[in-house]
Amino acid sequence: MGSIVGKLTGKKQEPQRNYELERQMSEMKAAEGRRADELAAQQAETAYKQAKGLYGSRSLFGRAGGRGYFDTI
Repeated sequence: MGSIVGKLTGKKQEPQRNYELERQMSEMKAAEGRRADELAAQQAETAYKQAKGLYGSRSLFGRAGGRGYFDTI
C-alpha cells in the first residue's frame, strides 16, 4: 500500500536527456549564427560599396546600363 501512495504523491522523475538531439540543436544554432554573420557582413559590404559609388546606376565602374565609364574587364 505504501508503494502506491508513494507513486501518487512522490516526486516525478525528469525525462532522460537526449544528448544526440541537444548536440544537433547546438550545431543548428551555430550554423544559423554563422549564416547570420555572413549575411550581415555581405550587407555591410554592399552598403559600403554603394556609399563609395562602386555599385549603382551612376557608378563609374558599374554595368547597370550596359557598361560603366571605366571598364574593369
